[in-house]
Amino acid sequence: MRIAIERPRDGGPPWTYAGAATLPDAAFPLRVTVSSEGVVGVELGASDEGAAAPSDLEEKIRLIVRAAYRQAASDGEPPARRIVRWRGDAK
Repeated sequence: MRIAIERPRDGGPPWTYAGAATLPDAAFPLRVTVSSEGVVGVELGASDEGAAAPSDLEEKIRLIVRAAYRQAASDGEPPARRIVRWRGDAK
């Protein structure tokens, strides 16, 4: 899985990101909102082929973005403007 999301330079909180989550066989449009308290909301759309996202994808994205928020907050900074992460399948 690869996520690539970006938020406007100005504004927030809440910070709103837009981008995509890409799996080997499909890409899903993605919108993520992060509150000033670090609460992360994830909205996934259907792929271009109309496929639904795997049931655990939303939670994986939420955890990745929450970790990025926590790192920035520990440094006294707003969350990153752009977040790009890759995660392989753990088998």
